[in-house]
Amino acid sequence: MIGVALLGATGSIGTSALAVLRQHRERFRVVALAARSDWQGLLPLIEEFEPAVCALEDVGAAIALREALSRHRTNVRVEAGTDAVMAVAEMSSVSVVVAGISGFAGLPSTWAAVAAGKQVLLANKEALVASGELLLSKARESGATVLPIDSEHNAVFQCANGLNCDASRVRSITLTASGGPFRTRALDTFDSISVAEACKHPTWAMGRKISVDSATLMNKGLEVIEAALLFSRPSDDIHVLIHPTSTVHALVEYVDGSVLAHLGPADMQVPIAHALAVSAANLGQSISRLPLSLPSLSLSTLGGLEFFDVDSKRFPALGLAYHALRQGQGACLTLNAANEVAVAAFLAGSIRFTDIIATVERTLDSEEMTNPQSMDDVFAQDAGVRARVALLLAEGATV
Repeated sequence: MIGVALLGATGSIGTSALAVLRQHRERFRVVALAARSDWQGLLPLIEEFEPAVCALEDVGAAIALREALSRHRTNVRVEAGTDAVMAVAEMSSVSVVVAGISGFAGLPSTWAAVAAGKQVLLANKEALVASGELLLSKARESGATVLPIDSEHNAVFQCANGLNCDASRVRSITLTASGGPFRTRALDTFDSISVAEACKHPTWAMGRKISVDSATLMNKGLEVIEAALLFSRPSDDIHVLIHPTSTVHALVEYVDGSVLAHLGPADMQVPIAHALAVSAANLGQSISRLPLSLPSLSLSTLGGLEFFDVDSKRFPALGLAYHALRQGQGACLTLNAANEVAVAAFLAGSIRFTDIIATVERTLDSEEMTNPQSMDDVFAQDAGVRARVALLLAEGATV
């Protein structure tokens, strides 16, 4: 049995991962569950999967979970704090870590899993965008395997048969984007976009932050940076196309002109199952794919596949991401930190939808950015950017 730690167990990635694990109990055992504060969401998961440990970043939530579990006969150990979540990722009984805590907040536990040499199923693109080559270098040092479970990067992984997208084999990578809820909305109405509208993604069921990022297309910008790092390709070799149905997740063009495309249902179980199978094979099991109970993709029902170039006026976030990638790691870190603060302000009702990217752009223009040389640098620079963006927002300086 392969021990699995699931970080972000109650979020959208956690829900999809558990749906896959539920179908393959003969191969995988959920050893540990971790979340930020949703202790109520953990209760049914504890009853079903009987993990050895549950970790909650929020101390008050951990206390509430302990109290709730005290009324039941259970041997689960409840730990509290960021260090506890990191410890879960390092457990000797855990071989596979699903890094599903969203945002920069997921970096400490992702780093811990990589440093411990685990099979790391990476859903947290912000961790890689912020730490860049530092994280991948640590993986090479520790023997960890980083497997992407973003649908697009997992699709590239499958089409390229791994992370090797060397220029002698691969000419370019194309990631697809649905275009979010505002692909055809009139531009002169963007100032009035509400939080509810921005969080209503037409294709994927996701959390609020990533839904807003998909609406601005910043999510795809972060994915471009992630792809450049994972597959060791320059920005000019990574392209983005709008593909509203999210049927084709990515395309890989080879040097002979052939193009391999990955098609599949818009369900996160698919990339997670693939990465779990790769992990199991890496750990010595004879396996290539994990079957899933999902409806087959019907191309005849779909009828057609449409692709469009990205409108830079509608989606300026993508251009900012390319600009940051060309500037270097410090700019990528700044882009991510500024975006997280601005999106949080929008979700709180403090700024307009159009202020999100304006705030990120102003921050990139005003920051003196250096590339972090250590993880201490990453955390210090991230904190500094967030403080300055908060000040900009407090002053109303978004344009």
